[in-house]
Amino acid sequence: MSPNRLKAYFSLILVAAIWGAAGPVIKFTLEGIDPLPFLSYRFAISAVLSLAFFVYKIRKGKQFRRLKANFPLAILYGLLAVPISLGILFIGLDKTTVLDLTLIGVAGPLIVTAGGALFFHDHITHKERIGISIVIVGVILNSIFPILRVGSDIRLTGNLLLLVFLAADAASVLTAKKAVQIGIKSSNLTNLAFIIGALTLIPLTALIYGPGNLINSILNLELKYHLGVWYMALLSGSLAYYLYVRGQRTIEVSEAVLFNYLQPLFMVPLAVFWLGEKLSATFLIGAVIIAAGLFIAEYKKGNKK
Repeated sequence: MSPNRLKAYFSLILVAAIWGAAGPVIKFTLEGIDPLPFLSYRFAISAVLSLAFFVYKIRKGKQFRRLKANFPLAILYGLLAVPISLGILFIGLDKTTVLDLTLIGVAGPLIVTAGGALFFHDHITHKERIGISIVIVGVILNSIFPILRVGSDIRLTGNLLLLVFLAADAASVLTAKKAVQIGIKSSNLTNLAFIIGALTLIPLTALIYGPGNLINSILNLELKYHLGVWYMALLSGSLAYYLYVRGQRTIEVSEAVLFNYLQPLFMVPLAVFWLGEKLSATFLIGAVIIAAGLFIAEYKKGNKK
């Protein structure tokens, strides 16, 4: 295995651990602060760091030629990855459970795989198509299971928002892959995205809540919720996004997204033992269906070696 591929694998495993813990951290922090103020606070932190990054690079004589030449593509990535994807995720997770996110999120890599085949000509076998179809069935069933429970309309809404998040997130992953292929550095792409997030979400939140209420909601936040915001800003944000984009440099999109399947290894234990969520029968049914689909879709890769 080449050193570059090994570095990519290490980066993506670390990202899986960080993002696996992110769902429970978000859910916990939303107990103390609403989604939009949470996002505004988070991206205010990230934007300051990103601006410092660009100032440092400019002083070192960096010209950002690739970034400037492909600025519309970088802007598109920033909008998809930050205000659109994460805005929908936070609002959706506020209305549903981390365990539902665990199962529904499995469809994300498969959507990216389909997009990789469409835009980057990655090959999808007949067996993969069957597996993907089974996974989608499991995800849809898990998304609509709340209909069977009295008073679960809010959770159903949250699950549907998570499906929309997956589509937007997949679009951002494919856009990032294209940007990296044409020479935009992952660090430039990621830091620009966080600045875009701050420039879009902070004014929107101030308009909805009022500038004074927004500032007070942050200043009066308990320390444990501040820590949740900073985790999302520094680890799940700046570090993880940089590692994720960098990890795609030397491996295919369809291979890189497979590391997302590691996230439940971190997410489920935290949801159960930290947040106190219950493993229901419907969760287990959905998990079995999805696991069967993943096995069918991915088993062929082990047989190639």
